[in-house]
Amino acid sequence: MDPLPAAALAGLSVVAFLLARRVRSLLGEVSELGARVDGIAARLAAAEDELGVAAERAEVAETVLLEKGLADEEDLEAARRRPEGAPGERRDGELH
Repeated sequence: MDPLPAAALAGLSVVAFLLARRVRSLLGEVSELGARVDGIAARLAAAEDELGVAAERAEVAETVLLEKGLADEEDLEAARRRPEGAPGERRDGELH
């Protein structure tokens, strides 16, 4: 057997082996990224659910304030327009 074709075949075998190993590595990374995306999607869905609950509670609170005469529509609208960090709000977002 001529040494040139044997060397070429050996070189191609090494390249194929290295490529296969790299593909397996990349597939593992894709799998890990998929799992991370799934986790982020689950957290986003939970945050959306919490936001919906918070919006419902805010609406109930507004209704109670209006019905008890503790606020009027103008008061509520002013509260909605108040920027974050305005007086009456702590840095962590919790009201006093």
